[in-house]
Amino acid sequence: MTRSGTLPSRLTYRLLPEPADLDAVRAMLAAYRRMLVLLEEIRREHGLRANVVALIEHGYGRVRDETGLPARLVTLGIRDFAQRAAGFDPETVTSIPLDDKLFSVKGASEIALTTMNGRRTMPYRVEGYDGPWRELSSARLTLAGDALTIQVGVSVTAPKEETRMTENILTRVGRIIGGLSNAALDAVEDRNGLAIAEQALREIDAVIHEARLDLGKIKAEEHRLSARRGQLDGERTALPEKLSLALSSGREDLARAGISRQLDLESQIEAIDSSLADVAERHEAASKAMQAATAARRDAEHRIALLRAPAPRNADTLAGYGGEDAARARQLEQSLRAIDRVSGTASAPADPSIEDLDRLHRDHTIEQRLAALKQGRSS
Repeated sequence: MTRSGTLPSRLTYRLLPEPADLDAVRAMLAAYRRMLVLLEEIRREHGLRANVVALIEHGYGRVRDETGLPARLVTLGIRDFAQRAAGFDPETVTSIPLDDKLFSVKGASEIALTTMNGRRTMPYRVEGYDGPWRELSSARLTLAGDALTIQVGVSVTAPKEETRMTENILTRVGRIIGGLSNAALDAVEDRNGLAIAEQALREIDAVIHEARLDLGKIKAEEHRLSARRGQLDGERTALPEKLSLALSSGREDLARAGISRQLDLESQIEAIDSSLADVAERHEAASKAMQAATAARRDAEHRIALLRAPAPRNADTLAGYGGEDAARARQLEQSLRAIDRVSGTASAPADPSIEDLDRLHRDHTIEQRLAALKQGRSS
């Protein structure tokens, strides 16, 4: 709920799973029902009623061991169980609580869902908004027959306020393409069809503007990470020669310090590589969103042209498709200038508090590499 007390809206994604995806979801739902049975047994045994803390204390480990459900789903499921009336039939349960760690919108057309068999990616379409969101969890996955949906609570009127799950640019692109653009622009028989179409175009332009900003920030982040990795890698490459010189000069203390630095560099490079992989994934998703929004804009421009100057009955309705208003195109290009305002971020200082076990392991590794270096072996 937002600070003003307004409930978020309920947004529905209709997933389009493959048979293997459905099997994975059915297996997870069966395990979830088994969890509810176990929790009911634990509640009766300990007289816990709706005490979430006590249910987690007595039931978390047993549920994890006997069902194999993901840890986050077990925690969400215990809270969900505590809200249910006593005596309900677990076999009638068709939905599972989710949060943004259990599922994510990967772009304008795909959703990734965590199952007991790993992460599965499925295409989706947006079915629109349907009333307020009153759930405690961020989202719910529902399986009814072969129909698979995810409903989430989002705020579309006050994005700066707290919500259960904010609507990001990728979600918005999917909503625009799946709903507003086509629904509004298809209303050609309405007397206000042109006004509706132009309003839809303005919202698409706003989405493209935000997508460009997002893409620019991702590119800037990728550039900063790559530059920093190059610096660290250059320093790491130069270290072996310095270590050899220190040893030949009888300065084991300097060699030991150099190996310590070598370990630090390797840890930092490994962390940057992980960040670069994440950035590459976000870059691909943002690029797809940008392409999809731009395609929707071309479609909108063409339909507006047809509304302003209706073509003869037998004319080719694709004639002139893709021609864009030059002024609008120049306006959108201005958003790229925001990339210049994206500044680098300083690296975080090292944590001075180091656990004894970590220090012991580090010292041991330094001594091993020093001994190997002395014997002329590759480390």
